[in-house]
Amino acid sequence: MKILISGTGVAGPSLAYWLIKSGHTPVLIEKAPALRTGGYIIDFWGAGFDIAERMGILPTLQKAGYKVDEVRFVGADGARVGGFSAKVFDSATGGRYLSLARSELAAALYHALEGKVETRFNTSIRALSEGHGQVDVQFENGSSEQFDLVIGADGLHSRVRELCFENSSSYEHYLGYKVAAFEATGYSPREDLVYVMFTEVGKQIARFTMRNDKTLFLFIFAEESGAPETTPHHLASQ
Repeated sequence: MKILISGTGVAGPSLAYWLIKSGHTPVLIEKAPALRTGGYIIDFWGAGFDIAERMGILPTLQKAGYKVDEVRFVGADGARVGGFSAKVFDSATGGRYLSLARSELAAALYHALEGKVETRFNTSIRALSEGHGQVDVQFENGSSEQFDLVIGADGLHSRVRELCFENSSSYEHYLGYKVAAFEATGYSPREDLVYVMFTEVGKQIARFTMRNDKTLFLFIFAEESGAPETTPHHLASQ
């Protein structure tokens, strides 16, 4: 089957890899001009670790990843108030555990497809319609094409979901939190292999020192009432 996959994050390239293994012909599209680099540190273990090994990308992930030594809780003054050795995760998984930036995982998955799948950047879907056992896809650039199947792997503000369901917001359930992550260069202090967190009621900030003088930050705010403030769909969706 000829299958259109919208999104080149983690899910899209992963699916494309296994579809090729099964004899299908996937086509990846991405609204952005290149692979997106956003996201935060993720803990990588379990089924995902096993699948990465089967895909042959585990050495790449291990090179890009980190073995965290400590999870540290600090007060408002930055002084340590608690924490634990992160090596407990390593022991619990038999060493099959690492932490890495989401962007590094997405890049490794995408590069595993080089020469095997057609990828179209700066491309997004305008309209979808079903007919005669196929899906007619109209792209934002005015072109159109037929596919046997269209899959949305395009994240929170999914353009595919928006087009397929009359009221896509009914499929989104606000969990009461707002999250922001960003990368900074030249931040001090640098504490290698230490995951640092400060928490108070309704708020949390965390940071992790990366290679190349970079630090990743994560902010979480609890907000139980009201709709989430998000990037408009025409900017954020596929």
